[in-house]
Amino acid sequence: MSLSLLRGDPLEACKSYRFRTGPKPGSFKNVEQGGACTISCSKAANNIYDLEASDSAGSDYFYPWLQRGVGWVRVPKTISEGTSVMTGGVNGCTLVVSETLGHYYFYHDGDSKYLTAGQVVGNEIARVEPKDYDKFEMGNKLFRATLADTIQAGKEIKGDLSYGHFVIAVRKGGKFGFYVTGVMSINGLTALPYAITPLIVTFGGD
Repeated sequence: MSLSLLRGDPLEACKSYRFRTGPKPGSFKNVEQGGACTISCSKAANNIYDLEASDSAGSDYFYPWLQRGVGWVRVPKTISEGTSVMTGGVNGCTLVVSETLGHYYFYHDGDSKYLTAGQVVGNEIARVEPKDYDKFEMGNKLFRATLADTIQAGKEIKGDLSYGHFVIAVRKGGKFGFYVTGVMSINGLTALPYAITPLIVTFGGD
């Protein structure tokens, strides 16, 4: 249900649920260029879902996160409503979208310091920076405060200790929107809040 809602009403989906996005193990491995993918959805916790992209033919698209580099994908402008363009987590990264006559180019700039103007094909039409998906560093501050409270309470910390933001592009109404969701992991998964609305920016209107 959550994936179908994300396609049909991405704003409501990202208000009601949180999505962690990334490649399926073994897919899009050690590559800069992404491509068409098939997205699978599994429940990770209450109202939190994992969306994984496999590099088999599909109607959605994925572009990789690289620790020291730029992942990218070319997406035709003829795609259908509800198409999703996903990437990995974006803590500290910048996303850029450009366009040519027939395509959009999505870029994931690792740590916001590797993408150069010469790499961008066509005209830039959208940019999402850390200040856009973690306004006022809300996620960072909540994670640190929760971790401090947990330690002060003398509770043992088990398992994964992290937080992450995930930005998904979904085509709706003839244009794309970038939507943010966030998840914190301290003795279980918790949804991170968003500032005012999960919708960061729209682009690519007909």
